[in-house]
Amino acid sequence: MKLFLSTALAIVLTVFILFLTSCSTSPLDTVKYGYLDDCPDYTMEELVESYFDNPKWESFIADDGRNYVNVTGGLTLYDEPVQALLQFKIRDDLFMVKVFEIEGETMTDGDLFELLSNMCVEAF
Repeated sequence: MKLFLSTALAIVLTVFILFLTSCSTSPLDTVKYGYLDDCPDYTMEELVESYFDNPKWESFIADDGRNYVNVTGGLTLYDEPVQALLQFKIRDDLFMVKVFEIEGETMTDGDLFELLSNMCVEAF
């Protein structure tokens, strides 16, 4: 009887530990440790850290109930320092870049594509 209880307790503890370790990652970690399909050699954190000056990361739940991650920091545009924002929308354990802003002005999808391409090419 004692062996059965010990075995049952071991199984319950093992399942509990597996449950804790299999929980999905935080939205911030999803973005930071994720990577772009076109740039699989670097995480987003590595790309941002090597391209933005003093990047700041923030995650939040918006009015639509979805998780978002913002990263803000300095960039140099036409030899001038500017403040930029990248906003990522999280779905499950995936992310997509939702918004790219410079000095509060939303940039085009073409500008976003160019930024991400440059970040990958110029990484480290």
